Amino acid sequence: MPAEYPELTAVADSIALTGPGGSTPDLAARALEFYELRYSDYPPPALAAEVARCRSLLMGHHDIDTRRVLGWMSALLGNLAHHTGDPAGALIHLSAAARVGEQVGDRWLSGWALGAQSMVTLGQSRPVDALELAEQAAVFSDSSLRRAQTTAWCRLRALAALGDGEGVGRESREAQRYMDTAEEVPGRFGFDRAEFELHLGEARLGHDPGVGAQHAEVSARLKRVGSPGWAAATVVLARAQAALGDAEAATELGMRVAEAVPTGDLRDTTKGRLRHLVADLSGYRGADGLRSVLENCS
Repeated sequence: MPAEYPELTAVADSIALTGPGGSTPDLAARALEFYELRYSDYPPPALAAEVARCRSLLMGHHDIDTRRVLGWMSALLGNLAHHTGDPAGALIHLSAAARVGEQVGDRWLSGWALGAQSMVTLGQSRPVDALELAEQAAVFSDSSLRRAQTTAWCRLRALAALGDGEGVGRESREAQRYMDTAEEVPGRFGFDRAEFELHLGEARLGHDPGVGAQHAEVSARLKRVGSPGWAAATVVLARAQAALGDAEAATELGMRVAEAVPTGDLRDTTKGRLRHLVADLSGYRGADGLRSVLENCS
């Protein structure tokens, strides 16, 4: 583990310090909270290694509260695997998390894990299966925020991939109503306006790129320049510009991401968006520099 992340490694070290059976459910929950709230502060491989180490130190506990934390750590590992380009590993961790959620009676753990499985499955170009998982996740969405998240996070992009422009418009309006009455929750397992706008923007790329650009621009403005969320939104904005015929602006936005975020820190999901952007710009010679950058980070 690189020495520049001492505050990250110290969390599992403190869990280890308590010895076998020494950690309390409260201590485990605090470790989970640290990983969740600081999710975007570390490269996914570094964070995944520490979450896995901490989870292994807690595996001997069988009380229901610690099992719940272990389920959420598995969900976190599934999301991290998705961001490092390991869909098989992601589905294993997320399936385990959904099952633990059922066992301990944590409906949102089950719903979140099913929604994340939908995202991973869509990344495998299986939109029908992704939509089915989204519908399963929706059963557990029992608040305005969770309904907004499930709709925007899972259902919209699956419908877009299936070419259902009417469905995308209908569900976007529904998600907007939910989000407008919801209170944002921070952290990887929460949901905020920036992520909401990102998913709405991406779902609109193929049917209404002008509207997609507006959503992506709002999302990017709500995030710190150089952060993972900013990078994702900026690439979606670039793709919208390409769809609108402005290849120069699209290329400039893509290069801005490449210059602001070290290639080793780019999430695999953002690399995938960049690959789509390069494909969108095929035939445009001005994008040669962006193509070279993408080749170096593949």
